[in-house]
This record gives sequence, structure tokens and C-alpha cells, in this order.
Amino acid sequence: MTSLLPGLLTRFTVVFIAAQLFIYLLVLVLDSFGWGDSLSSAGNVAVLIAAGSSAGSFVAERLKARPSWGMSLKLSALLAVVAVLLGGLILVGVVMINGITGVELEMLAGQMDMTPITAALVLAGASLALSFPVTLAGFRIGAGQVAKHLEKQAKLTEI
Repeated sequence: MTSLLPGLLTRFTVVFIAAQLFIYLLVLVLDSFGWGDSLSSAGNVAVLIAAGSSAGSFVAERLKARPSWGMSLKLSALLAVVAVLLGGLILVGVVMINGITGVELEMLAGQMDMTPITAALVLAGASLALSFPVTLAGFRIGAGQVAKHLEKQAKLTEI
């Protein structure tokens, strides 16, 4: 399984960032029409499904079969952690580009009756809890599609 990790993480990261940028641009365009806010959460789900599906496809191609549920759970947990870390880096980038100061972040955390560290940990924990099932679903979808394709190929070559 460890031989899969470099390619798996690379593919997941590239698809995650590309999908995140696409959704960000889509939300910016739709926001000009007043529809951006309602699509932002759905966009996050779409990004995780796309990246998870790509990762599942990669694993199924390498294994030449659908991965077991145990392997799917383990890899999806790892990918959810990677997604939260990437999301955190993207958020830091947005904060830096927009020039949001530390004082403004402290005020935001204070409005939630938390310290900035506590708010960051709560955000990371909630993101991880929400990312895992969506990543797992995407992973299984991608792996299932490749497994079906491989089964069809095997039947065609048997004839």
C-alpha cells in the first residue's frame, strides 16, 4: 500500500487544487449574479468528490481491482487530512491576499467566544469530520467505476 502513496497523494492534490480553483472562479462569476453564496458549500462537496474519485480510480487501476473497505477507509482518512491541510493553506493564502490582519481574525474568534487557536482547532476538527465521509464516497465511486471497467475488459478478453 505504501508504494501507492506518492502517486495517490500527487493525483489527489492536483485534482483538489484544480477543482478548488475552478469552483472558486465559478462562485466569483455566480456571485456577480447574486447566486454565489448558495453554491459555496456545494462547491466544497464537489471538490472532495472529484478529488476522492480521482484517488479511488488511481488505486483501482494500480490494484487492478476494487480496493477493500478497510483500505478505502484508511486511504480516505489520510486523504481527508490532506484535504483539510490543503484547505487550510488555501485559506491562509486568501487571508494574506485580502490583507486581513491578525487583529481582525482575533475579533472574529472573539465573536464566537473563542481564542484564535481554539477557533482554528474547531474549524479543523469540523472540516475533518465533514470531509471524511464525502472523500470516502468519492473514493468508492472512482474505484467502483474503474473496477467495473476492468471487469468488462476481462470479459471481453475471455471470449
